[in-house]
Amino acid sequence: MTSPTPDASPDIGLMRVPSQRIGRLMDLVAELSLSVAETVRSPDLDGLDLGHFDAAVHRLTMIMREVQDVATEMRLVPVDDVFRRLRRMVRELERQTGKSIEVKVIGGDTQIDKLVADRLYDPLLHVLRNAADHGLEGPEERRAAGKPATGVIRVSAAQAGSEVRITVADDGRGLDRGRILAKARQRGLIGPGEEPADGALWKVIFEPGFSTAENVSNLSGRGVGMDVLQTTMAALRGRITVDSSAGQGTSVGLHIPVSLAFLDCVVLRQGDKLFAVPIEVVAEIARPAPGDMIRLSAAGGDELFRLRGRNIPVRRLEEFYAGGCRGAGAGAGVIVVCQSGEGLIAVPVDEVLDRQQVVMKPLLGRLAQVRASFGCALLGSGEVALVLDCERLAPGGSAR
Repeated sequence: MTSPTPDASPDIGLMRVPSQRIGRLMDLVAELSLSVAETVRSPDLDGLDLGHFDAAVHRLTMIMREVQDVATEMRLVPVDDVFRRLRRMVRELERQTGKSIEVKVIGGDTQIDKLVADRLYDPLLHVLRNAADHGLEGPEERRAAGKPATGVIRVSAAQAGSEVRITVADDGRGLDRGRILAKARQRGLIGPGEEPADGALWKVIFEPGFSTAENVSNLSGRGVGMDVLQTTMAALRGRITVDSSAGQGTSVGLHIPVSLAFLDCVVLRQGDKLFAVPIEVVAEIARPAPGDMIRLSAAGGDELFRLRGRNIPVRRLEEFYAGGCRGAGAGAGVIVVCQSGEGLIAVPVDEVLDRQQVVMKPLLGRLAQVRASFGCALLGSGEVALVLDCERLAPGGSAR
């Protein structure tokens, strides 16, 4: 009698694993990554003839990077888990607003970190409510404007490089520029004679307590909601973009890192302090020539960096971080040109040290008040670098 042939088909079954256990695994992978980096960079190895050591280190580093990637993937969940909860709110929003609303979901299979998914529902719900209450017109107003009676809100997600972009876009009336500008001037957020560009003006809707609603309802008018979104996005190392056209609608984009545990960074030194900048925001690294640094006035004026005929605002780290951060003179060092929602900014530093995948840790307690920072990065050398938030470094950004 022949013995039965074992089933050679691959096991594709699923296992339930508590998220706390995956979180613990990621913490251990982070510690392992730091230990490997500390070992291979040990000063005790200096001057030793170790033969094939460099090749072994390269292989170990590649394996370590793959382990980090696999650990990160274990905590990814489809963003549709969040979108499904939003879709269930549509019927309630129709009842409260008296409007006919259709929600279209695109890219629900896009993967995001579960820690992000757990914190994303409430802010997205605020955006959806604003789109339904402020953005979409009523059926009669839509017909008069030549639109279908049913308003459409598109909720989409897509991965672009190391970040996930989630967009909530409606086909409504668009933001009321005049009313927002008047309210911003009334609250002193914008000067009486100042005429900001649309991109700068839309940012005031995220200020705490800001609302243009004349009446308070269950959906709006209390001046809360969008500032919650801003706070949540800052905690997730994300950023917000707003685009609006009168009569065409409004689009709110959320740009969020795929992983909150590991971050590809350029490590910088300014004075005796270390900083890290996420690699995806670094546009260029340049060494300034004489005359490239321009001061607009003799004392305390804005400073610009001229790069191929373009003037880029300079943001010096010593203006944000005191104590040991003052580096070399204006003509020395290098300039790291970074992207922000306000455009390019130029950050002078003494030295660019390395590009590393770093372990991210949040700033808690009193450290949460550190200005213009996402958190701290644990480097392979055992040192700690402050991760710069270029949105808050930008001239129009909040310093906190």
